[in-house]
Amino acid sequence: MEFEKLTSLQLENLPRATTVFFFPVGPLEDHGPHLPMGLDLEEADRLCFLAAQHLEREMSGWHGIVMPKAPLGIDTSTTRIALGVRPHVLRDWLVDACQALSRLGFLHFACFSGNLGPRQLTAIEDAGWIVARGNGVFRLPGFFRFRSQPTLISVSSSLVKGRNWLKSPLWLDEPEHGGERDTSIALAVCPDRVALDYQGLPKIQKETSFWRRIWMRTRMRQAAYWGDPARATSEAGRRYLLGTVEEVFPKMRAVWEGANPQFIFKSWYSIVPLNKSFFKAWVIVILICFLAFFWLSSGLLKFEY
Repeated sequence: MEFEKLTSLQLENLPRATTVFFFPVGPLEDHGPHLPMGLDLEEADRLCFLAAQHLEREMSGWHGIVMPKAPLGIDTSTTRIALGVRPHVLRDWLVDACQALSRLGFLHFACFSGNLGPRQLTAIEDAGWIVARGNGVFRLPGFFRFRSQPTLISVSSSLVKGRNWLKSPLWLDEPEHGGERDTSIALAVCPDRVALDYQGLPKIQKETSFWRRIWMRTRMRQAAYWGDPARATSEAGRRYLLGTVEEVFPKMRAVWEGANPQFIFKSWYSIVPLNKSFFKAWVIVILICFLAFFWLSSGLLKFEY
């Protein structure tokens, strides 16, 4: 079921302990001349629908609700034509929506991102940290809780392999973008929005120089696609989407049955302070504390003099 199509009565009648809300998020950006700007968002939306269907098929009595698509992306693969948001925007949208639903008694939330960038995934994980603790700081152990606490999991975080984050811990550096993989997914989820001449597009090699890629990103000149879109097929896109859901579903089920999501849905990107959605707030707090200490120290010295 889609959240925006529910009536208030249908929502109230959903079982609190066995309903999962799936959030699709992703940026709007250039994927080349043959693919739509919102491909990342469409991919996340399809993954949410497939996960909801898988849930209702595999877990009797459970219900999957797909939330509206939110075009909220922090990281983008291209920079010349890309609509991104600041980390707290994505984090706070997820927190506010989950807390509103948790006040009604719902407990289970999951977010799929069409973009696996470091700051994107870390912001979703930060939102999960806040949701799990409500308005507090600490999450009590199970035997101290008076009621079950809500859980938001960053499903896409489990798709990042350990070696990948080491190659580019601060920004997304994909081996291809708008190439065979992305075009296959577009053919599977939105074939009517793929340009008919995609099979005639040439293969473009990724820029080999790491420093050149950084320069292009910082100068907002990274654009178009790299990869081989002509090799794409809709069947390959369907296999990828179904394979992704089959890979992550056992992990999601483990969380819904009581496992700690911090051990399953937490990427290595989150250990880098610059990726945290709270980073700027930390800097401001430290600066204020430093200035306050300097001011108090100066006042004490004058007083002693």
